[in-house]
Amino acid sequence: MKNFNFSYDKNNDDLFICLGNAKSKGAVEIGNFVFDFDEKENVVAIQIFEASKVLSKLLSKFVELTKIKEMKADITNFRNMTAMKIKIITDSEDAEGVIIIPKIKQQSPALSY
Repeated sequence: MKNFNFSYDKNNDDLFICLGNAKSKGAVEIGNFVFDFDEKENVVAIQIFEASKVLSKLLSKFVELTKIKEMKADITNFRNMTAMKIKIITDSEDAEGVIIIPKIKQQSPALSY
């Protein structure tokens, strides 16, 4: 698993996860997620709105997001989707879950200006 950078905004309950120095070429918002992709359509970042609620469901347990020490992920690309297995590490526990991301073939209208 690769180490990902992360930041958590407790006031807005938003979690931002990104892969090192990767550059985003576009983003897609689906529900409580914003997925950023590079020029080769690889996921390079994810923002999660209402992160406490979303991750509690995804991980099947509550993780206090202010206590995250490390975040790791494996990304596997399939023909029509991407699976991102995330691992959240705190001082007291580890939690893992999988986020499935559909492939979006249509460019965002916001990018065609």
